[in-house]
Amino acid sequence: MQIPPATYKALTPVICAVLSIVACWQQQILPAALTALLPQLPFILLSVASLIAALSNQSRELATSLLMLCAYWLIRSYLQTPLQSLPAAQIFYLLSYFVPSIVLYLLFIPENGLRHIRGTGLAAMPATLLFVLSQIFVANPQLMAELSLGNISDQLWTMHLSPLSGSWYLLVLICAVAMASRREPIFDSSAAGCLLILFITLGWIDVNNISAVMFTGIGILLTVNITSGLFHLGFYDELTQIGNRRALLAALKTAGNQYSLAMVDADHFKKINDRFGHDLGDQALKVIASCISKTGGARAFRYGGEEFCLLFKGKSREEVADSLEQVRQTIANYDMVIRDKKHRPSDASAGQKKRGASKRHNNLRLTVSVGVVDNSDGGSFEQLIKLADRALYKAKAGGRNRLAFA
Repeated sequence: MQIPPATYKALTPVICAVLSIVACWQQQILPAALTALLPQLPFILLSVASLIAALSNQSRELATSLLMLCAYWLIRSYLQTPLQSLPAAQIFYLLSYFVPSIVLYLLFIPENGLRHIRGTGLAAMPATLLFVLSQIFVANPQLMAELSLGNISDQLWTMHLSPLSGSWYLLVLICAVAMASRREPIFDSSAAGCLLILFITLGWIDVNNISAVMFTGIGILLTVNITSGLFHLGFYDELTQIGNRRALLAALKTAGNQYSLAMVDADHFKKINDRFGHDLGDQALKVIASCISKTGGARAFRYGGEEFCLLFKGKSREEVADSLEQVRQTIANYDMVIRDKKHRPSDASAGQKKRGASKRHNNLRLTVSVGVVDNSDGGSFEQLIKLADRALYKAKAGGRNRLAFA
């Protein structure tokens, strides 16, 4: 069963946070060897996460991994003494306000990649800035000492965070969760998870081994999310967000002894691109992908260009005909509204009235042709694809917007 991306993004940080809390609460039952290794685990995991992010050209994930690595080093180096001492109070103050502020900044900037100088600078800047500021406090113990000590004494409930710093963490966390629910990048999930776990760590910093256990959770979260992001890039089509040809080949390995394939091709797609532009062409592909992905009992893939593929496991071509006919009709009945950007009113209400008045006159009707085979028609996958293409051309030759068998 495939987990929806939105569910995965929501569950991953929560699971890592809950498991970290349970491990911290029940750390006495952990093996002695693991307990001894605990302080080093975050360094190892966060270094691995940083390496994977660097190799996969993800600047924001790398920036976050390095930031968390630096934050953990500061906790282990300076916060193992009472917070009322200096520079522990200043370091705690710095972590309470600087880290969520940087994460909030990372949420709103675009991913530039490490091959661009801007992306490289972005990746290195947060951890470098945190380190430099911390060393300024270490070199000047009296700098902001009164403010930092006041921040420690003003506690929120039973936590060491002050009401102001706790509220700031929660505000940024809510922002990260809201953005994760509305956007596709999995970085938002990583940001929300890091903020949640770091909030718990700083709130109860005096609990034995809490930083080691909780930052191990952060390391696992970042490693899993960055790796899953690579998997998504490798197996999902960027435009339509459905599986690509590589994913189809992987799915066929578990298709079993009986399966059917349907090749779906957009009719007159070149004319759509030539007349209305590639933006509308991309929108048309998204519409087709959305419609075919709702086909019962099938997995949808983008095979290439304007061509899609549906895989039905355990079904013959006769058994899938009704489902394919239904999705063909759904696409044919779908109205794509063509926006006239050049003459679009600047006023939103006027634009809404104009769209309502002209909707019927500026619609584009999409249609698709479908060719269907099952594994009884041929041997290898390549042979079945050729037969499915042959059936597809038969549908095209028959007038398009129809279904044909091999």
